[in-house]
Amino acid sequence: MFRRHHRPPSGYSVAMVRERTLTAAVILLAIPGGNLVGQTAPVDTTSLSEAPYGRMRMLWEKTIFQVDVLTLDVRFGRPTAQRFAELVRGRESSSALVDTIANVAAHATDVWARIRFERNVSLNQFVDGVRDNAAAARDAGLITDPEFAEIYDGLPQWYAFLSETGIKDGDEMFYRIRGDTLRTIYRTVQGETRLDRTDFGRFRRLSVMGGYFAPKSDFRKGLIASLFGR
Repeated sequence: MFRRHHRPPSGYSVAMVRERTLTAAVILLAIPGGNLVGQTAPVDTTSLSEAPYGRMRMLWEKTIFQVDVLTLDVRFGRPTAQRFAELVRGRESSSALVDTIANVAAHATDVWARIRFERNVSLNQFVDGVRDNAAAARDAGLITDPEFAEIYDGLPQWYAFLSETGIKDGDEMFYRIRGDTLRTIYRTVQGETRLDRTDFGRFRRLSVMGGYFAPKSDFRKGLIASLFGR
């Protein structure tokens, strides 16, 4: 994947934003699919749709070398799943339709997401990827510059536990959105929970979902494409 340089929050120079070595983009939220044998997803899913149009899934690769980076699953509540079915069933993909689906998804308030890492990633690579996709949400007008700055500054502290070990192949992140409440869980490939954090605020939700569905997101195209052909 080619690197893009996003504008840092005010008070930071462009020189302070390092060249991205891997856009392991996450942004505080993800969901189910492919759990470890014998383990269940550690976040409640009872309000989510079981219908085909309630789920999106993609494998994200580093394009130049075709290296698998992560698998991303996203599930939605029943009203959003029904809306996707109405939009997609019997239709071909188009840029206008993708924009409509992305807008619905970005503003969803009942979401469960899971990221499974398919390779080792350092803390710096991870933070850089999260910042890139938070910037996509900001550039789309979903979050403000001060809100972006809060995320930009907070990430190294929130994920400081990864400073020595980094992310390992098979580690997972689970995220759960209910209204404007965001819960984040990090679980190692060995099954140890290293983070269980709850944040509150509309911008937390929009930063995550914008990171997935804003026009500059690494994930928008692949996630939405997975809805078609069902």
